Parts: sequence; C-alpha cells; structure tokens
Amino acid sequence: MNLQSIIITDSMGVLILIVLMLSSYLVRQRRQISDRIFTTMCVVTAVSCVCDMFSFIADGQTYEGAYTTAVLTNLVTYTANIVVAAMWMLYVDLRLYGSRTHMLKTLKRMCLPGVIGLIGLVLNIKWEFIYYYDSDNYYHRKTLATYYFFLTFFYLLSSVAIRRSHRKKYGKTRFVPVWLFLMPVLVCATTQYLVYGISLGWCSVAIGLVSMHMGLQNELSYLDPLTRLYNRNYLSHLMNMLEYSHVEVRGIMLDMDHFKSINDNYGHDEGDAALIEAARIISMSSTDKAIPIRYAGDEFMIIVPSGSDKEIEEITANIRAEEKNFNNSGAKPYKLLFSLGSSKMSPGGNVDKFLKEMDDNMYEDKKKRHSLADGAAG
Repeated sequence: MNLQSIIITDSMGVLILIVLMLSSYLVRQRRQISDRIFTTMCVVTAVSCVCDMFSFIADGQTYEGAYTTAVLTNLVTYTANIVVAAMWMLYVDLRLYGSRTHMLKTLKRMCLPGVIGLIGLVLNIKWEFIYYYDSDNYYHRKTLATYYFFLTFFYLLSSVAIRRSHRKKYGKTRFVPVWLFLMPVLVCATTQYLVYGISLGWCSVAIGLVSMHMGLQNELSYLDPLTRLYNRNYLSHLMNMLEYSHVEVRGIMLDMDHFKSINDNYGHDEGDAALIEAARIISMSSTDKAIPIRYAGDEFMIIVPSGSDKEIEEITANIRAEEKNFNNSGAKPYKLLFSLGSSKMSPGGNVDKFLKEMDDNMYEDKKKRHSLADGAAG
C-alpha cells in the first residue's frame, strides 16, 4: 500500500466521520452520555486517521521534525486503539442496560488490560520495547506490539459477551447492532496486523460507526421509546412479511388489568414504571422465537412465528409465574395482572382476522377474570 493510497484512505475516513457527525447532530444533540461517548469515538477516530496519515508521511524521512512527528503520531494511534475499543465496549453496555452505574462497574472490571497497555506506551518512549524508529527514521514493530492488537480485539469482542449476557437475562428488549460495527473493524484490523505496511484500521472504524448509526436509526423507528419493546410499526412490518412466508404464526394479546387505577392512585410516572415492569415480565416470559410488542397503551402482544400450541402454553405459564413473583415481592403498592388471549394464523391466512381473534379472546378472558373477582368480592 503506497503513501498516496494511505493518504486517500485516511482522508476518506475523516470525511465519512465529518458527514456522520453533521448528519446525526439533530438526532443526538449530545444530551445523553451514550451520545457523548459516540461523539467522542467519532472525534478520536478522526484524529487517529489524521495521525495515521502523518505517521506514514514522516516514516523514513529525515527532515527536521520528522522523527518527533512519527513518534507522536504513533503514540496517538496506539493510545486511540485502546481508548476507542474500550469506549465501544462501554457504549454497548450503556445502550443495553441504560445505566451509568452498570457501565462504571463494567469499566472497573475490565480496565486493567487497558491501563497496562497505556502505561506500556508511556514507558516505550524511553525503552522502545513495543515499537521503535531506526537511524533512518523507519518504523519497526516488536513482538510486544501484538499485545495491542489482541487488546483491541479483547475490548471489541467483550461487547459481544455483554450483548449475549443482556439477551440471556432480559430477552429481546434492546437492539444494539454490534456486528454492524465489528465486522468491518475486525476484518480490516486483522488484515493490517497480518500484512505489514497497509493502513485500513481507522477507516474501517469510521465505516463501522456509520453502519452502527444507520442500524440504530432504522431500528429506533420500530422501538417503543418507553418499554424498549418493538412497536406497532414493527408489528405491521412483521405481519406483512409473515403473511407471505408460508409459516404458521401464533400470537398472544395481553392487556393490563386495572391499569387506570395505577395512574389515578399513584400518578403517571408510576404508571410508566408499571408499563416498563410489564414489558420486563413479558420479555422474560417469551421464548427465543417469540417477539414481544407494545401494541397500544397498556396492551401488549407476543408473536411467535412457526410456534406451536405447546410454546404458547409455555409462554402463558411463564407470564403467570412472573406475574405472581412480582406481586408476591411487594416491590410496589399495586399488583400487575394480565388478561390474555391467543390465536393462530395458517400459512396464507388473513392478518386482520388473526389479530381480531386474538383481541376477542383476550377480552373474553378479561370478562371471566373480572366476573371471578366480583364474585369473590361479593
């Protein structure tokens, strides 16, 4: 890879990031900590693209300041490798868990390898055990430089582990397109490590950040902002696909009993908290194939493509168990109760009929539950 190609590649990386930050400004507005982390990753990556370009320009040159330029720009890019990879891990953690406290716990647990790497870079300025420049000002990697490649991979792949852990614990409640960012970065970083003298890493990070942003924006149009479940827009999209997929589809409609009394007695903030807790119960109760959706207000839905009657029974039993656990915990001064109704759609069936049948069955269950409650009260 010649110098001209490196300059073009790094310049394209900077241009991509400038366009990304300008186009996403109105969406992000740097109000949340996750937005600030994303913006910082963009800025650090842009600076690294510039430094990477100048490190190659200065490599092997003997003009005044060439050695200082080469050393400083390499120090910046090595440092940025650690910083951006670690920030990506923390960004994923924050997007999934929505908790600054949880993110800081993750940082404390995972920071040691990065701290060691940063200390090593400072010490390398004097002892040159990671990389060095020879008398002709040419850059050379030493064996310990491998640690920094693996350190980058460690933090990047830690984001995958965090995503899997969250999914195992909470189900499909959050969407973070981890692999949209990771794939170009991992492929290009591996190539750069194996083929000495090429520069693809920072441009690939820029592409990964753009891919991540586009994936999130597309998915946000399908997510309910309060519960983080899929919304009615996604239901329409999903049913449109399933209508022509030639698979049998099953579903459950859920309505929260006495939700109005929660709002009336405890306020709308507590009503929102109840909806979030209901979404958690529904997500925890859903099987791997099941897709939880907030249909409208206090109504939810679970769609199960290629599901079975047994799977619907399992989900229903899970909901009743989670419902009982919450109510017995006494965590809130109110109880969460659901009326349920299920239906199925044969391949090529009518979507409106499928949804109406589900809704009708749910209201039948609600009438029975209210009748039993009134009878017990009498």
